[in-house]
Amino acid sequence: MKLHQIRYLVSIAERGSIRGAARALDVTQAAVTQAVRELERDCQLTLFERRSNGIVLTEAGRELLHHAQLIAKQMQQAEDDMARRRGDGTVSRLSIGVTPWVGQTLLPRMLQGFIADMPQVQLELFEGLSALAYPKLREGALDLVIGRIPAGDVLSDLHSTPLFTYGASVVARVGHPRAACHSIQDLLDDHWLLNYAPEEENALLDHVFRQHRVAVPRTRIHLVHSASMMLTIVQQTDMLTYCPWPLIETSQVRGQLQALHLHETFTPHVVGLVRRRHEALTAPVKHFLACFASEIRRAAQSTVPEMRRIFHSIDVIDEGVCQFEAGE
Repeated sequence: MKLHQIRYLVSIAERGSIRGAARALDVTQAAVTQAVRELERDCQLTLFERRSNGIVLTEAGRELLHHAQLIAKQMQQAEDDMARRRGDGTVSRLSIGVTPWVGQTLLPRMLQGFIADMPQVQLELFEGLSALAYPKLREGALDLVIGRIPAGDVLSDLHSTPLFTYGASVVARVGHPRAACHSIQDLLDDHWLLNYAPEEENALLDHVFRQHRVAVPRTRIHLVHSASMMLTIVQQTDMLTYCPWPLIETSQVRGQLQALHLHETFTPHVVGLVRRRHEALTAPVKHFLACFASEIRRAAQSTVPEMRRIFHSIDVIDEGVCQFEAGE
């Protein structure tokens, strides 16, 4: 396989036609068509199906596209690194998914230092809810995720470094009719707003309901892909959610939402750095992680009341933080 074939494959998949890919790549349609034929011949597989409304990938084509996206991303990172060394002003992009409570507490201050140190890097930040973040990481749309590490082998194809453990609780608006309830059994007639990736659904429902021998109220569970939307809806309705303690302690939420004091307890969660396995860390990534590790140390010693409450609700995993401080 040749690199131009890889780029053409990615462009065709993005635009749905050879004409669109040729226009985006500034080459002739004949060049793209020839590259596609050569790629199919080399693979000895049909990668595309031609239809009246365009061109679509076969199952083999979709499998190859996954690799092609990662290769194209790695090539772009290599070009960006060389441009940075030349000092020619070329701007590179660093795309990161960040779990909401980290984005609202640790991220703002550290970003100022990172941007000052690396002005040639353009940051692209995503709300790192797992339902959206990990698929984007796998396909190369994200470089890193600072997010919850699920139990089991859900992330077996990725590399994860734990940084924090934290508790979570069932949460409702202040003044909720069920605020005085002490058992999850009493909450099954309420509507719930939860976030989970498809592969995590059973694990989350086990965690919140089944482990306590409570039937899952499936018809009353709704899925949300935005933390801000989730919090706004829960604040303004009688819906319940399951929420990390650090997020409950942020200034945006404190006084608006409350954790219910239930008899049931929940196993702590882990937040860490997740990246694609076997992929070398670029200079911007290494510096971002070093800045993040330094901010964790600084915030842990902070006397600001909000930060003290947040670090009272989490445990820092020193081994992971030390790894990034060392630039590994």
